[in-house]
Amino acid sequence: MHVAIDAMLVYGEFSGVQHAILHQIRGLLNLNTRHHFTIVCLDDVPMHEILGPVKQPYTLLRAPVLSGKRLPRILWEQFTMPERLHTMGIDVLYAPGYLQPLRWEGKSVVFIHDTIALANPELCTPGNALHYRLLLPPSARKATRVAVPSIASARDVEQFCGVAPERIRVVPLGVAPPRMPTPTQIQTARTEMAGDAPYLLAVSTIEPKKNFDSLIRWFDAWKDAGLPHHLVIVGKWGWKTEPVRKALEASRYREAIHLPGYLPQRELPPIVAAAELLLVPSRYEGFGLPALEAMVVGTPVVVSDRGALPETVGDAGLVLPLEDAAWIDGVPALLADAARLAFLRAAGRPHAAAHTWKTTAELLLAIFQEIAPPERAYEDRPSHYDYEG
Repeated sequence: MHVAIDAMLVYGEFSGVQHAILHQIRGLLNLNTRHHFTIVCLDDVPMHEILGPVKQPYTLLRAPVLSGKRLPRILWEQFTMPERLHTMGIDVLYAPGYLQPLRWEGKSVVFIHDTIALANPELCTPGNALHYRLLLPPSARKATRVAVPSIASARDVEQFCGVAPERIRVVPLGVAPPRMPTPTQIQTARTEMAGDAPYLLAVSTIEPKKNFDSLIRWFDAWKDAGLPHHLVIVGKWGWKTEPVRKALEASRYREAIHLPGYLPQRELPPIVAAAELLLVPSRYEGFGLPALEAMVVGTPVVVSDRGALPETVGDAGLVLPLEDAAWIDGVPALLADAARLAFLRAAGRPHAAAHTWKTTAELLLAIFQEIAPPERAYEDRPSHYDYEG
């Protein structure tokens, strides 16, 4: 079986979706199979270096488009890529970043991480909201199968994209257990992030759906009540950031709020492990991968009750209604409850460890084999070369 994977969203400073795409690709290439994979990427992305060593050979199909050139990427993906893949004899196209080319007539699987552009367009940039409103429903209906990371996302795809439930497959995301940070690394992270003060942590692009403006207001209330902690928000500035900037300006404890900006994934484990809590007060999430990444290093997690977050953390995290009173009272109460904190640390590690990228890849491969032409589903076609688009 020859599978093409559209990795054209992978470039620049990686978001959660981009990390998920890369881990899915690595997972597929590290399975003990003899299928052949073609990875479609942008012309200036060092995909071999980004993926690193993998078990299976693969082909690179490089689109003649540079990183950050959104319109040329969309046009090439929608109009040129289908023809290129057809000439290469692709059996299944896997689109792990929401959309597939509408001109592709072969078998396909689309991974839809969330439907926020349809369910809550006010939480997106106008460009993203328009783009996905136009292309996401027809892309989902065109796909042979739709993969989603959670039951909550499955329901949303059924509702907002009009996809029959029998064509939807739930494929939870995984977590790559890092090398556990040493006590020295954790202490260094605490010093660098908050000057040795205990801190609460949030990790994400600063954008409306993450609800960091509310988090900053709650932090002020926690400090008024005597909480000694600082607040650290790790992530790049995204879009519609004015509410967060205004909340920062209005905060009575601005000196205790730290925004170190975007940090590479490899630098995060000691920072997360040094935090007292990871806070995920999102207005919507299709999965909530940072929660698992905190659990795996032993940091307790508090999440909102929106989207897939309760499903993702299960009983191993604290789920709070997205209301001011619930968060203003609930977080200090948890910090004062040593037994509850110990339970969450103990429960979080095995809960997160059960979510592996290998399992994600195996579930995806099973979908590919389900829809591939029977005579080609297990065909051996090994090779390794770069193909210019």
